Amino acid sequence: MMKINEIRSRAAKAARAVAAARLSARTVLAGIGVAGFLALALFVYLIPPSSLVEPPEKVTFFQIGTGSPGDEYFAVGERLAAAISRPPGTPRCERGLPCGVAGLVAVAKSSAGPVANVRAVSSQHFESALVAAPVLDLATRAETPFRGEPPVRNLRAIAGVYREALYLVARRNAEIGGIADLKDMRVSVGSIGSGTREAALPVLAVHSLGRRTVQLFENDTPTAIDLLLRGQLDAFFLVDALPSAEIASLADRGAIDIVPLDDDELQQLVRPGSNFQQVEIPDGLYRFIPETRTLGVSMIWVVNESVDADLVYRITETLFYPGNRQLLSGSGLAGLLPGNAGEAERFAIASLPVPLHEGAARYYAARGLVENGALPPGPAPERP
Repeated sequence: MMKINEIRSRAAKAARAVAAARLSARTVLAGIGVAGFLALALFVYLIPPSSLVEPPEKVTFFQIGTGSPGDEYFAVGERLAAAISRPPGTPRCERGLPCGVAGLVAVAKSSAGPVANVRAVSSQHFESALVAAPVLDLATRAETPFRGEPPVRNLRAIAGVYREALYLVARRNAEIGGIADLKDMRVSVGSIGSGTREAALPVLAVHSLGRRTVQLFENDTPTAIDLLLRGQLDAFFLVDALPSAEIASLADRGAIDIVPLDDDELQQLVRPGSNFQQVEIPDGLYRFIPETRTLGVSMIWVVNESVDADLVYRITETLFYPGNRQLLSGSGLAGLLPGNAGEAERFAIASLPVPLHEGAARYYAARGLVENGALPPGPAPERP
């Protein structure tokens, strides 16, 4: 009987041992499963969303020649560089937010001004630059300040990106009511190489005014303002923003008149495709200054014709991307990409003294803004 009890006891112990072994195995397997799940969850949590993961990008550096730090050209160049840049590692574009060209790093470079910019882009020292339309026109015809140089034929346009006003500022009580009244007057046309000078001279020329009939000076803006206030200058030309801080300061003192630039002789300067447009200075924009018609001057963004067409296409597309308008607009640069969202592209090609670059032409042709025959539009690259 004793033996039977011992056998039963041993069998019970063996059964309990087997059950314990099975429980331990299940516990271990469950623990491994939980640990694996937690590891997977942590991995998924730590890696960035798939929308932020991109293959390695090629870095492309792109220079924009501007002007002196602090002037309108430099400010415009900085805005453009910010809008088109999208360095490697930047998150994918989200709808409604700014978006640049993938892998592009654009930089605004200071320069001596539009005349120097023409030479820098033509010689491929800069990939691109900002040039006033009248200066660009003179470069293509090898006229002063490019006299003695070969005509510049290798510049192409991306867009007219900024519109300024040409002001003829007269000393109050100088009795200057129009261009013809400048005869025998002391007038500054702007410093040599400036956009102001190259815009002012054609205006004088259509009225047959020059050094023999007008006392011409080539002062920079601060010097011209100082001389005018001292009574040593009767008038000066200035290409500047609309509104202009310099003009506003003089108007607040009641020291100036702004002479209209809208007579019959000047109409030849505002024909379709010309270097100027007619613009209005609204009544009340400047103190004591009524509504005045004057000329608008486009700032053209140019590149060398050798720049890659696909890159220029993407830059042009990015320029007009709706999400970038917040980078390109603002009270400080009201003339940047003039016109409402639906009009900006039309304004951009309104006054171009040089042909569109092939890449830019593809963009405008795809939107029906230029004739397909102007440049073969080709297939439009997909947006990055």
